[in-house]
Amino acid sequence: MNLDKPLSNGLLFMSFAAVVGTVIAGVIWLYLKIANVGVTLIWHVIPEHLNVHGYTLIVCLIGGLVVGLFHKKYGPYPQSMQDAVSEVRRRRRFSYANMPLILAGSLLPLLFGGAVGPEAGLVSLLLGFCFWTKDQFAMQRLLMLRLIEEDPDGPRGYVFGEMVRGLLLPASKIYFPKDVLPWKKSEAISAGVVAGVSALIVYEVLNALFGRGLSVPHLEVTHISTAGHFAAILLIAVGFGSGYLYLIGHKFAKFIFSFLQDRNLDIINAILGGLILGLIGTAIPMSMFSGGNMIQSMQYEYLKYTPFLLILIGIMKLFLTSICIESGWRGGQLFPMLFSGLSIGYGFAQLLSISELYAVVLVTTALIATVFQQPLGAIVLSAIVLPTEYVGWMIVAGFVAGCIPQPEAIRLNPENTGFVDKIATYARNFRGIEQKR
Repeated sequence: MNLDKPLSNGLLFMSFAAVVGTVIAGVIWLYLKIANVGVTLIWHVIPEHLNVHGYTLIVCLIGGLVVGLFHKKYGPYPQSMQDAVSEVRRRRRFSYANMPLILAGSLLPLLFGGAVGPEAGLVSLLLGFCFWTKDQFAMQRLLMLRLIEEDPDGPRGYVFGEMVRGLLLPASKIYFPKDVLPWKKSEAISAGVVAGVSALIVYEVLNALFGRGLSVPHLEVTHISTAGHFAAILLIAVGFGSGYLYLIGHKFAKFIFSFLQDRNLDIINAILGGLILGLIGTAIPMSMFSGGNMIQSMQYEYLKYTPFLLILIGIMKLFLTSICIESGWRGGQLFPMLFSGLSIGYGFAQLLSISELYAVVLVTTALIATVFQQPLGAIVLSAIVLPTEYVGWMIVAGFVAGCIPQPEAIRLNPENTGFVDKIATYARNFRGIEQKR
């Protein structure tokens, strides 16, 4: 195809890429905002004007009914983060046809107080948008080239409008002949960068204009006392033990709720999960919700609670997360774990009279590393919330707890043999390749 104005055509496509980024930012911002506003409405505004005894239990039971009906009709949405990533590795694709169902399925547990995080839904959304963007780029670029070839001197605004209208097409209508498109790597990278940058800008602009939705807080650094260094082994052991409590609780919850799942009793399953959530949430309200918005407030309010209550809150949050996920209140584990590590860490900091964030860093990182058996991942995830000044202690806690093999019976994924075994396998494979050479 011979184009008369390659520069203007390039700018035209980059403008389209910016629109794609804007759409992605808008959907993600709206998802988080709806979650935040919905939680505020259901759990703060309505109770202030409606004095009903047992409100928490009633809302959780209603939530269980709604979640159960949703899964009965539409299926188990969203996938867990591990399943979503595994699908991409297996298929080299991620289906974006069910994005509305992913949005709805991940919002429902958040709105009704489930002890699950938004990250499962967000990961599925981001993966879906990645492949949707890739396909849209290919299809609309072909459309742009065809329209310009048909009328080289025609208005570029018309071409741009036709490309943007293509963003409204359902997934079943997104099609392009893959053997025709001469898609250069440099063009794909440039378009992706433009879409990414525009998405970040638009997302921050929306936050500035209309306020943030659910967000990830970042804790402030505090002084580490000398006595605190001697407590490192104990605190890592606490995080490791907390991780095992979660794994054992997860297996227990899976055993209980699989009985109903095997009989296709999704509604009863979710209502039972809502009942447990409502009963425990009535007694210990901070054990509910994702924990993301409570992390920041806990940093300034933990002195209101006794050390043993803080530890109990963290443990019950871990327990409720397993109950919610296995009963059909699908969501992420990371945000609740971050909050649990925070609560348990503050509790032990008071008991041992040591630096609070020092205890939180060691307990939280060890907890996440134990559950996921990923030391490096635990360090990165902890650094999102915890002060980077403590990265040395994150590395220590992550590798000490994350390198201890788990019994197969309690692993989240039985095939995940652990970080050390993976490194040993890579080393053996590498030696085998070298010997063949």
